[in-house]
Amino acid sequence: MQINKFFFELNHAEDVQAIKITTRVITSDVKEIWIPGSKSFTNRAIVLAGLCAKPVNLYGFLFSEDSYWGLESLKRLGYRVHIDYELKKVLLFPPNNRTLENVELFFGKAGTLARFFPAVILNWQNTFPTFSCLKARISGEPQLMRRPLSALVHALKELHAKIDPNQMPFTIESSQLEGHCKISGKVSGQFLSGLLLSAVGAKKNISIERIDSLVQPDYVRMTLQALTKFGGSVEHDNDLNQFIFQPVRNLGIEDYVIEADASTCCYFLALAFLHNFNLKVLNLGSLTLQPDFKFIYLLQEMGANIQISSNEICVYKSEYSLKPKGNFRFDFSQYSDQALTMGALALFADAPIEIFGVSHIRHHESDRISCFVKNMNTLGLKIEEKTDGFIVYPIVKNYAEVFGEFETWEDHRFAMTGFLIASKLNKVTIKNPKCVEKTAPQFFNQVQELGFQIEVIKEN
Repeated sequence: MQINKFFFELNHAEDVQAIKITTRVITSDVKEIWIPGSKSFTNRAIVLAGLCAKPVNLYGFLFSEDSYWGLESLKRLGYRVHIDYELKKVLLFPPNNRTLENVELFFGKAGTLARFFPAVILNWQNTFPTFSCLKARISGEPQLMRRPLSALVHALKELHAKIDPNQMPFTIESSQLEGHCKISGKVSGQFLSGLLLSAVGAKKNISIERIDSLVQPDYVRMTLQALTKFGGSVEHDNDLNQFIFQPVRNLGIEDYVIEADASTCCYFLALAFLHNFNLKVLNLGSLTLQPDFKFIYLLQEMGANIQISSNEICVYKSEYSLKPKGNFRFDFSQYSDQALTMGALALFADAPIEIFGVSHIRHHESDRISCFVKNMNTLGLKIEEKTDGFIVYPIVKNYAEVFGEFETWEDHRFAMTGFLIASKLNKVTIKNPKCVEKTAPQFFNQVQELGFQIEVIKEN
């Protein structure tokens, strides 16, 4: 089945330049929402399926720009991809072309694929022993090419990986990984996760030592959980400093279920809290390992009435519509994708809120700290930029007096954060909302289902 590249639809309009939120019609009924699959688990599943020599069913699949490039890359390697968009299911069959030797792969803006997918190429002849040696040239959009990668490449080279140069675009060849390597975790936990995914497909013993601090260790635990479910064998300490891999004859799992995306979920929970309506999330709960889930506890500290079970989250409307509590200093180092979400809520709080511990988000799809500060300055709102975060001050003027454009910087997090802000400030327009399709292409359709009405501004 053909992979559908075009995920973003908004009120049947094409060439959407910007949007604004015109009205909100929210009833006292409990709104229910089904959150799309996790971007993080989806991208890990794509790579692990590429390390399997037998068919794999992926359920709860997130169809987004990132996953499109992952599936497209598997197709270029000869995998047969059967998609059921309605059931959120992808069935992957391994390739038959034993003589494939050269391939060009393009990852768009998908940083996780750039760090994870080399595992598939490096272990090509381990996964398919009768196939030819494979060489792949890997590139992406300029935004991705600028993102750091050298720490991962250096560690892989310690394991005898054939990669050159140390930054995208690079050429990578199937290799026999073995031995010991060290890797830093202070810039991105994705480097360590990419190394673990490469090591699990190797046919010789590998040991990995993590040095320095580790950004967002929960994402590394998610990687370990996923590769274990696919049959990988790894021993590690509780602090994620040492990893020892034993060769596995055949990685594989017949069915793999991808849980809902906690990062996307947080925007909907914040929206219900901000507008004081009842909301039930049907397919995510306390059993998740995803670090962004901890954002919910900060919402509770700020006054949100949220109940959590093993597989559901409920936000309950308060009797009195009060501002979120402020006067907090929050360390977002473990769930930094929600730093902007908290920044948006802080505008409507009763006192300033400081977000710190997120210096690494300067190296994500955009410099999320400086770009958020620029957006607030453009709107005439008070904010202080710090090296590792920012302090946001509540809006003191009438909301109707705040107007301007909210730039999204080709960054999906800004698109969703912008909606939170524009949902309260109806004279603020969100530029280039289409970038949301990187991880949550149906986001704007879902908020409309919750009662928010969106006006589309088309290109001239």
